[in-house]
Amino acid sequence: MRRAGPLQVRVLGAKETVVLLLHGMIGAGNSFGAVYDALAEHATVVVPDLLGFGGSRNATGPSDALAHVAALDASLSALGLRGRRTIVAGHSMGGVLALYWAAAHTDDVQSVVTFGAPLYRTRTEADVHVAGMGRGQALLAGDGPLPRAVCAWMCRHRTAASWVAAASRPDLPVPVARSGVQHTWDSYTGSLNGLIRDVGWAAALDGLGRAQVPVVLATGANDPVPVPGRAAELASTWPTITHLTHRHAGHGLPLTHPDWCRRLVTEALDPEVDQVPR
Repeated sequence: MRRAGPLQVRVLGAKETVVLLLHGMIGAGNSFGAVYDALAEHATVVVPDLLGFGGSRNATGPSDALAHVAALDASLSALGLRGRRTIVAGHSMGGVLALYWAAAHTDDVQSVVTFGAPLYRTRTEADVHVAGMGRGQALLAGDGPLPRAVCAWMCRHRTAASWVAAASRPDLPVPVARSGVQHTWDSYTGSLNGLIRDVGWAAALDGLGRAQVPVVLATGANDPVPVPGRAAELASTWPTITHLTHRHAGHGLPLTHPDWCRRLVTEALDPEVDQVPR
């Protein structure tokens, strides 16, 4: 891990094309584990801890979509990678951010891959589905006194809170579960309101369609977070959008089925390599 501008990042490989992997809400870059290191055979792989999360949690200022995009830009510039051909892939909140970032850089983006992206059209729709992201998000969802109190306790007792998180999520690798408390109230609520509850993803997706940037919307058949049928509906609006479903996956696709997700990114790098069955 190293510092690059405002973000803590992991960088692998030294190829010309860049692969940017963006983690989800209440997570960090370690959500993309060792399986994804193989992408460095084909690209320079950049895995940031997003603004206000993980090793980047001490960032100050807003955490809305524009701030996240600017932080990614500053980080890529610090690495000397700004302006290169890029495949951007993101999980959950990171999938929404991938659409925003790609729409702002259509001249550089080769393709976009999202995993379980929460593409909501109203705040009410978002609040109904956000609880499906996990117990942590369900407890923190909203702007009331209980979520604020829980987050304040985690900030005061971060080590203890990280072990509670690990104990409550035995299905996750311990370092990944412990990373779930590495954020602040401001970064959490800013990202919740500025990315997950925001509807700007629709304009971003339209912009990518007009620019003919390929977009893959990958979901798990058992994922409660995306709106049922939304990805398939969106795939019918632009010929550049593809919807793929993993029959056995839930919301944690990059962690539970990393080989499948890695193959999607590899195919985005080279459509003739390692194709995932349609």
